[in-house]
Amino acid sequence: MANVTLTNYIQFEVANKEYLFHGLTGNIIELDELSKNMVQTFTEHGERVADTWTLSETSLLQKNPAFTHVLTELEQMEMIQRENDRQQRFSMTPPPPSTTENMPVKTLVFHLVNECNLRCTYCYAGDGEYGAPQKYMSVETADQAIRFLMENSFDEKEVNIVLFGGEPFLNWKTLKYVVEQATVEGEKYGKRVGFSLTTNGSKMSEAQMAFLHQYKVMVSVSMDGTKEAHDRHRPLAGGQGSYDRVSQNVEKLMNIHNSAPIGTRVTVVKDFEKLETSLKHLLSKGFYEVGFAPVTETNMNLALNDEDLKELLRQFEELTDLFVEHALKNEYVGFSNLTNLLKELHIGTNKAYGCGAGLGFFAVSPDGGLFLCHRFNENEEFRMGDIFFGIDQKKRANMLDELHVDRKPTCHSCALKHICSGGCYYEAMERQGDYRAPNAHYCNWMHEWITIGLKAYVKILQHNPTFLEKISGTTKERCVSN
Repeated sequence: MANVTLTNYIQFEVANKEYLFHGLTGNIIELDELSKNMVQTFTEHGERVADTWTLSETSLLQKNPAFTHVLTELEQMEMIQRENDRQQRFSMTPPPPSTTENMPVKTLVFHLVNECNLRCTYCYAGDGEYGAPQKYMSVETADQAIRFLMENSFDEKEVNIVLFGGEPFLNWKTLKYVVEQATVEGEKYGKRVGFSLTTNGSKMSEAQMAFLHQYKVMVSVSMDGTKEAHDRHRPLAGGQGSYDRVSQNVEKLMNIHNSAPIGTRVTVVKDFEKLETSLKHLLSKGFYEVGFAPVTETNMNLALNDEDLKELLRQFEELTDLFVEHALKNEYVGFSNLTNLLKELHIGTNKAYGCGAGLGFFAVSPDGGLFLCHRFNENEEFRMGDIFFGIDQKKRANMLDELHVDRKPTCHSCALKHICSGGCYYEAMERQGDYRAPNAHYCNWMHEWITIGLKAYVKILQHNPTFLEKISGTTKERCVSN
């Protein structure tokens, strides 16, 4: 008999019951006593590579002939693979595109300005300038970028524009033009245009807030929690703290703009504020959701070391417990890191790439250059063409081939292969020195975080499954923040 392999799985426990999550198909199954014993036999006698165990079928069945029935069931679910068996339907990783010529652009990030009025200590963009001379996107360039999106989205009926910087409100004239003109062009091309905007929140007037409300622009304000935590790392260019100004503007924004959810993002640095304190403070400001992102900066005065990451995980688990407690009462706590994970688990995901960069997602610089994503703005290595002459399809195809998860050997046997797919390319470049490498510094952390999310998912699924439908958008009913 040939070898059999139990592939890419995480085993976890909820309420004294054992479960198996299969990362390639997204299946979650409850283990009975027989299947639990079979998994244990794999782990005790098989050969391990990451989250995958291989054992000869003969050895397995010698332990217990009744394992035959479990093997058959798991093989049908593609959680078990036999040696040299390549007949996969659900667990197969999507291959790199055979051609990129007809791949639509769905989202375009408009870098309206390479300038910022804040001097955040951890800014990956170098005060918003991205290592380039100060630039403002002209109305003419914006107009061409809109046409580029309309023409290169092909038959897509929905496209997205992200208004970005620097601080986008420093170029209000072009920002306003983009929203108004893209709406007109969208109607002409038969497309619905969605708008989102990332801002530091310090430069908004009430008239501008009303404009955002009128066009249903989704807004994300960067805030780092309470006044003390925020001002520590997000000063104005003159050195004074920005919290008071941002907080006042957020209060006005909440009163004026209620046509789309307003969220916030916290950058987590060394010696970070207790996350529950930040979360509750920001939700009390009226934000629908709060997301936490570890700093990319490699400066050891700011970057999270292994002990910091352990503490971050512990506090993520505390927030997860809080989320689940309220979810079981049909109340929503806007911890977006968990919300996004639960959506992926509920809907299912089979990613071959860490994100959409280069697939349907590009960034356009103030002078019209196209870049792999907003974090690579002005980095010539990642220039993918421009909005005047189009995408460099040869470079796009080569880069997508390089970035495919199957080009990352350490990801092959990982349970998170189709969820993480190696992670962020910019993070990999900063931390590993190679944008094509997996984010090795986060591997163990991600495993533990996904396991926390799996436990939360099963608890909610068992006691309030309709809640998962709401947060996943598979029902018209929307969660209401607690």
